[in-house]
Amino acid sequence: MAGGDKIYDRAEALTRLDGDEALFKEMAEMFVGECESYCQALAGALASREAAQLRREAHTVKSLLATFSFEAGRQLAARLEQLAAGGTIEGAESLTQDLIVAVRQLAAALAADA
Repeated sequence: MAGGDKIYDRAEALTRLDGDEALFKEMAEMFVGECESYCQALAGALASREAAQLRREAHTVKSLLATFSFEAGRQLAARLEQLAAGGTIEGAESLTQDLIVAVRQLAAALAADA
Protein backbone atom coordinates (compact mmCIF):
# COMPACT_ATOMS: atom_id res chain seq x y z
CA MET A 1 0.00 0.00 0.00
CA ALA A 2 1.10 3.53 -0.49
CA GLY A 3 2.55 5.77 2.19
CA GLY A 4 0.22 6.67 5.03
CA ASP A 5 -2.55 4.39 3.81
CA LYS A 6 -0.67 1.33 5.04
CA ILE A 7 -3.03 -1.09 6.79
CA TYR A 8 -0.67 -4.05 7.08
CA ASP A 9 3.08 -4.62 6.85
CA ARG A 10 3.64 -6.65 3.70
CA ALA A 11 7.41 -6.90 4.21
CA GLU A 12 6.98 -8.25 7.73
CA ALA A 13 4.29 -10.68 6.59
CA LEU A 14 6.60 -11.93 3.82
CA THR A 15 9.41 -12.38 6.33
CA ARG A 16 7.06 -14.53 8.38
CA LEU A 17 6.52 -16.63 5.24
CA ASP A 18 10.25 -16.93 4.45
CA GLY A 19 9.86 -14.48 1.56
CA ASP A 20 7.50 -16.78 -0.34
CA GLU A 21 5.54 -14.37 -2.57
CA ALA A 22 3.42 -17.15 -4.05
CA LEU A 23 2.36 -18.31 -0.60
CA PHE A 24 1.60 -14.74 0.44
CA LYS A 25 -0.56 -14.25 -2.65
CA GLU A 26 -2.38 -17.54 -2.05
CA MET A 27 -3.04 -16.66 1.59
CA ALA A 28 -4.16 -13.14 0.66
CA GLU A 29 -6.59 -14.50 -1.93
CA MET A 30 -7.96 -16.95 0.62
CA PHE A 31 -8.43 -14.19 3.21
CA VAL A 32 -10.21 -11.95 0.71
CA GLY A 33 -12.44 -14.84 -0.41
CA GLU A 34 -13.30 -15.83 3.17
CA CYS A 35 -13.59 -12.30 4.59
CA GLU A 36 -17.37 -12.30 4.87
CA SER A 37 -17.34 -15.75 6.47
CA TYR A 38 -15.05 -14.41 9.21
CA CYS A 39 -17.31 -11.40 9.68
CA GLN A 40 -20.43 -13.58 9.84
CA ALA A 41 -18.76 -15.90 12.34
CA LEU A 42 -17.90 -12.95 14.60
CA ALA A 43 -21.41 -11.50 14.33
CA GLY A 44 -22.97 -14.92 14.93
CA ALA A 45 -20.81 -15.53 17.98
CA LEU A 46 -21.84 -12.16 19.41
CA ALA A 47 -25.51 -12.87 18.67
CA SER A 48 -25.24 -16.26 20.39
CA ARG A 49 -24.25 -14.46 23.61
CA GLU A 50 -21.79 -17.32 24.22
CA ALA A 51 -18.50 -15.91 25.49
CA ALA A 52 -16.56 -19.09 24.65
CA GLN A 53 -17.72 -19.02 21.04
CA LEU A 54 -16.88 -15.32 20.74
CA ARG A 55 -13.43 -15.96 22.22
CA ARG A 56 -12.75 -18.72 19.66
CA GLU A 57 -13.81 -16.55 16.73
CA ALA A 58 -11.77 -13.59 17.99
CA HIS A 59 -8.76 -15.88 18.41
CA THR A 60 -9.08 -17.20 14.86
CA VAL A 61 -9.33 -13.70 13.41
CA LYS A 62 -6.45 -12.49 15.62
CA SER A 63 -4.21 -15.19 14.16
CA LEU A 64 -5.19 -14.31 10.61
CA LEU A 65 -4.58 -10.60 11.13
CA ALA A 66 -1.21 -11.36 12.74
CA THR A 67 -0.25 -13.43 9.68
CA PHE A 68 -0.60 -10.29 7.56
CA SER A 69 1.07 -8.06 10.18
CA PHE A 70 -2.08 -5.97 10.61
CA GLU A 71 -1.21 -4.88 14.13
CA ALA A 72 -4.13 -2.53 14.81
CA GLY A 73 -6.60 -5.25 13.82
CA ARG A 74 -4.70 -7.90 15.77
CA GLN A 75 -4.88 -5.72 18.88
CA LEU A 76 -8.66 -5.31 18.48
CA ALA A 77 -9.07 -9.07 18.15
CA ALA A 78 -6.85 -9.65 21.18
CA ARG A 79 -8.94 -7.26 23.27
CA LEU A 80 -12.14 -9.00 22.22
CA GLU A 81 -10.62 -12.43 22.87
CA GLN A 82 -9.46 -11.34 26.32
CA LEU A 83 -12.86 -9.87 27.17
CA ALA A 84 -14.67 -13.05 26.13
CA ALA A 85 -12.09 -15.24 27.88
CA GLY A 86 -13.26 -13.59 31.09
CA GLY A 87 -16.63 -15.26 30.53
CA THR A 88 -18.55 -12.14 29.57
CA ILE A 89 -19.70 -10.45 26.41
CA GLU A 90 -20.60 -7.25 28.25
CA GLY A 91 -19.07 -4.47 26.15
CA ALA A 92 -18.27 -6.82 23.26
CA GLU A 93 -20.72 -5.28 20.79
CA SER A 94 -18.57 -2.28 19.93
CA LEU A 95 -15.34 -4.29 19.83
CA THR A 96 -16.93 -6.90 17.58
CA GLN A 97 -18.22 -4.27 15.17
CA ASP A 98 -14.81 -2.56 15.10
CA LEU A 99 -13.14 -5.91 14.43
CA ILE A 100 -15.52 -6.68 11.58
CA VAL A 101 -14.65 -3.31 10.03
CA ALA A 102 -10.94 -4.09 10.46
CA VAL A 103 -11.31 -7.50 8.78
CA ARG A 104 -13.02 -5.85 5.82
CA GLN A 105 -10.34 -3.14 5.67
CA LEU A 106 -7.61 -5.74 5.47
CA ALA A 107 -9.48 -7.68 2.79
CA ALA A 108 -9.86 -4.51 0.72
CA ALA A 109 -6.17 -3.65 1.15
CA LEU A 110 -5.08 -7.16 0.17
CA ALA A 111 -7.39 -7.15 -2.84
CA ALA A 112 -6.04 -3.76 -3.94
CA ASP A 113 -2.46 -5.00 -3.64
CA ALA A 114 -3.05 -8.21 -5.58
